[in-house]
Amino acid sequence: MNRRNQYDVLIAGSGPAGLATGLYLLQMRPGLAGRIAAIERAQHPRPKVCAGGLIERTLRALSELRIPMQVPAVQVFSGVARTETGCINLERSVEPLCTIVRRNEFDAMLAHHARIAGLAIVDQTRVVAVEQREDAVIVATDRGPFEARVLVGADGSGSRVRSSLFARTKHNVGRALVTEVPVREDCAEEFVRRRYRFDFNCVATGVRGYCWSFPCLINGQPHLSLGIYDQNAGNFPAPLSRRDLIEQLRAAFPEIDSFLSADTKPALKAFPIRWYDVRDCYVQGCAILAGDAAGVEPLMGEGISYAFEHGKLAATAICNYLDGDGHALSAYDRALHEGTVGRKLGKLAFAARHFYGPHHRLFFRLARFSHRAQEVGVDWYNGARHLDEAPVPHLVARWARAVLFGAPLR
Repeated sequence: MNRRNQYDVLIAGSGPAGLATGLYLLQMRPGLAGRIAAIERAQHPRPKVCAGGLIERTLRALSELRIPMQVPAVQVFSGVARTETGCINLERSVEPLCTIVRRNEFDAMLAHHARIAGLAIVDQTRVVAVEQREDAVIVATDRGPFEARVLVGADGSGSRVRSSLFARTKHNVGRALVTEVPVREDCAEEFVRRRYRFDFNCVATGVRGYCWSFPCLINGQPHLSLGIYDQNAGNFPAPLSRRDLIEQLRAAFPEIDSFLSADTKPALKAFPIRWYDVRDCYVQGCAILAGDAAGVEPLMGEGISYAFEHGKLAATAICNYLDGDGHALSAYDRALHEGTVGRKLGKLAFAARHFYGPHHRLFFRLARFSHRAQEVGVDWYNGARHLDEAPVPHLVARWARAVLFGAPLR
């Protein structure tokens, strides 16, 4: 199917989730080349102010898709988290904790490989409305209608697909403020020690989140990505103002003052972040949601690894659906609720409720109790050696062996 904008699969959005869906689909079914299209409102490389952190699970997905890292990156081998109850430090000597890339470059790299694989990217085209029919979905755009047997809504936290076909819920939409500042590589702690920094002291002021400082490269020059993530969606207590958030960012990283007061001060950009909520539905007829449109993980707001996880699950479901399995898309919804990804997101939602809740000091104190537990927790979060797929008793036993008998964690 490819007559007058007719496709087997149409993807709204060409960020990591949309491109991962297309890449996995074309890897599973190369014959779909030319029958899958992604609608993109901008054009790659798209402006993206935020740096992207690639954890081990994401790097494994790139390897599965045979996509080499071909963009500038900074590998981070240590991390520090400041809390009201003290600091948490983690050091690695061989395997990085995270790889920091620029999202505009990373997304453009994915788009390049997706085009080679056979994905048509229709750029500079905005989705206006979506209509569900019995056996197809019609997508109205500012460049005319598109029709597909399956639609993937991968168009971000403010997804038009979601607002058109799914419940218009806003209770789980948080926000972030981010800026980028140039630094000297030999002076900034993030570059000298290959470190990222987190500050959770803002939780005491009502922010349900944290401040961050990541090292990144912009046009080959060292910069810091500085920002604040607030999960508070406007319920009780009332969310802090933008000015309050900026003050919390300044309190976490006082060095930002010299940049914000300069004549050529960098812009602070805001964007919404939809986080995973188990009450949400991710399939409606022939349409499914993926990536930020479905929801990022609630604790840290990380979305890239889940974009690839959603893309792989979506591709499997779509292949089965195109083969005639009428229940295949519903299986995708179940996977996001009950499968490995859903269970991990559920645990992170539980953690977010407690670390950002009224008794947060107690939980930050518990987090500092055992350095071994911190290492296991980070490996679990990063998906190192598939630890995030292991049952909780296995993780507890692993920690106990390390504490009691000195067994290596890695």
